[in-house]
Amino acid sequence: MATIAITGGSGRIATWVRPLLLEAGHDLRLLDVVAPPDDLRARETFEHVGVTDLESLTVSLGGADLVVHLASHASERTWHEIRDLNVESAYVVHEAARRAGVARLLAASSVHAVGFEPGSSAADHDVPAPRPDSFYGVSKVLLEAVGSLYADRFGPTVVSARIMTAEVEPPDARSLGTWLSPADATRLILATLTTAPAGHHVVWGVSRNTRRVVSLAAGEAIGYHPEDDAEAFADRFAGQVQPPDAPVGGAFTTMPLGEAW
Repeated sequence: MATIAITGGSGRIATWVRPLLLEAGHDLRLLDVVAPPDDLRARETFEHVGVTDLESLTVSLGGADLVVHLASHASERTWHEIRDLNVESAYVVHEAARRAGVARLLAASSVHAVGFEPGSSAADHDVPAPRPDSFYGVSKVLLEAVGSLYADRFGPTVVSARIMTAEVEPPDARSLGTWLSPADATRLILATLTTAPAGHHVVWGVSRNTRRVVSLAAGEAIGYHPEDDAEAFADRFAGQVQPPDAPVGGAFTTMPLGEAW
């Protein structure tokens, strides 16, 4: 049994994975500036703490075995909004984990860190080099860079997960290739908790979709073996085809910079 601290513990992804992590036998410490949308279960606690408050967050992470960093603006915003929350929290969360002595950290990066990578070449590399499609994507590139710095400087295991489409079910034709199911998100968290390789690892946060255009190799190297396949929902989007050379960021690559999605 481990203690898992989750920033953004009241958010969508945290809400989906909480019961699955509890079922796996772990204690959860939910950290957020708003209360969870549902009642706490046995072995769950909630602390009102922001991810730009270094001193408070350091205290809240004390005794945790793993930090799952989900808190951020989850889509495009103005540069100043992205800077003040996403960029600042990238430093604060890694530094707070270091000060608290937490040896493992899973940070939610995004497909938007490489949004301009064509789908036709995305699998040529385990994880493509950064090609952000937005200010939001830039913040995730910086998040990965901070994770690399802290892993090399201080020795923890840091996993930067380029989450694609995290939803309960695939919402559109594009997501038949990009879907990350709640169960596979949980498997990724548990892989980070138990993996042997130290250092920094950039992996894809994606399920084992038949239409997936990215590689699972980096995730499998840390023990992440997704099981779900969006193809089970393909009939909903019959006749809708994603062009093979479309960027992995999809239509988000053409949306105005700094305007909320």
